[in-house]
Amino acid sequence: TDLGRALEDLCAQRPGVLDPSVTLLILSDTKTIDVPRAARALLEARRQAGKVLWLNPIPQRKWPYVRSIQTMLALCQMVPCATLDELAAACRRLMRP
Repeated sequence: TDLGRALEDLCAQRPGVLDPSVTLLILSDTKTIDVPRAARALLEARRQAGKVLWLNPIPQRKWPYVRSIQTMLALCQMVPCATLDELAAACRRLMRP
């Protein structure tokens, strides 16, 4: 998956699909992304969207050991979703204003 390119394409769409009323959800473990490109594109997506939530299926206790997670964590709100309970909690979080 080329997340950086996907985000670049999303941000470049005209008319724009990202605006302050949009919550952008990303589901990725970050392990196979081109981190510099994805980070640049994520910053632009964050600028355009109202909110960015990154759902990460890697157990949160392992996040400190994955450099790509640390990079993306510094750029957006990352939510654990390694279990069904965590996924349900993430969905509840989305329902909050």
